[in-house]
Amino acid sequence: MTVWTPLSHAERVLIYLSRIRVDKDSDPVPRDITQEGIAEAVGISRSHVPRTVKGLIEDGLIEEAKRHVRLGEKRVKVYFVLPKGLKKAREIEEKAMSRVVRAKIQNTIVEGMSLAQLEKAFHRRIDILRLSGEEEFIDLDAILTSGVTDFSDSPKVSIFLDREDALEKMKTFLKSRALVLAIYGAKGMGTSSLVKYFIQMLDDWNILWISLSKYRTLDQLMGRLTSFSKALNSDIDKILHTQTGSNVLVVFDGYFDVDEQIVEFFNSLVERTEGAKIIVTCRDSTPSYNRFYRKDHLEAGLVMEMTLKGLPEEESKILLGNEDIPDEALRRIFALSRGSPMILTMLREGDEEGLRRNTTFTNEEIRFLLTEARMKKS
Repeated sequence: MTVWTPLSHAERVLIYLSRIRVDKDSDPVPRDITQEGIAEAVGISRSHVPRTVKGLIEDGLIEEAKRHVRLGEKRVKVYFVLPKGLKKAREIEEKAMSRVVRAKIQNTIVEGMSLAQLEKAFHRRIDILRLSGEEEFIDLDAILTSGVTDFSDSPKVSIFLDREDALEKMKTFLKSRALVLAIYGAKGMGTSSLVKYFIQMLDDWNILWISLSKYRTLDQLMGRLTSFSKALNSDIDKILHTQTGSNVLVVFDGYFDVDEQIVEFFNSLVERTEGAKIIVTCRDSTPSYNRFYRKDHLEAGLVMEMTLKGLPEEESKILLGNEDIPDEALRRIFALSRGSPMILTMLREGDEEGLRRNTTFTNEEIRFLLTEARMKKS
């Protein structure tokens, strides 16, 4: 007895492409959206891909283009999902996830529940693209706990602009052998918002957010980690140092001037070969004695790092919310703010007190910036 009618090749390809976020104007693009990448990911023969995508193109669900996968090499055919295709993919997935199936967990057969209900009840991310149609039951014990998230310490993300390169680097980190990513930025540059935006796109990860401004001692950090590991029916050591943590992501937000014990704890996470992925948002002015990794860790691929710069001038104008601002006024604001999302947001909101409290601007500079931000072309 089987519990699952397999999806058609076209359905599998459409769902797969709908999960990949690639800007259609990008060049080069990831190998994932080439014919070879699609065949490998979906589990069909390479020779079946052209016929399958042809039908999806004719139905107006995807479009074909030619892009470089690596600069310097010839362009190849790649595929982007269209809005109509995204809607269709969601409909297929929703219908598939509503199917009632048989499942096994802790040697007990569970019947009468849909895939969606099983995911919610047992915190398992069931990927319908991995179901072959030959299963007698869905083996939940073979699927790592997934979808457990704790963002209670995380900031709200209001406006998000021009960070595609940074998001791509973060995607690369998740696929790399490195287990630690350090993201640097000046205060108000948007590192926390960037990470929050990114992790909200991840469906199949267990994610914990820890604010280092709130949890300032090692004991407090370990308490947070302990509570989260219990929600995953595991323990800290397994999550951080074994394969059990392979779908766990922990964000430590606001690493700057921290306790020495915390520095040592982070240092112990650098040379791991298994365990949870760690993202650490850091001030670019983090003292050297608080750096928890070395240059050779970067060279060995154990740690990745990136630095977040300010928004470019055009995106700064959008965040200011003044479409009619004179070019000269915009340039003066851009020169002083350096594209800082925090400063631009405060200027848009006329938050004089916030600018005094969170920047090094003098009172005269603050008044000048607020006046410039309100200017209109004559």
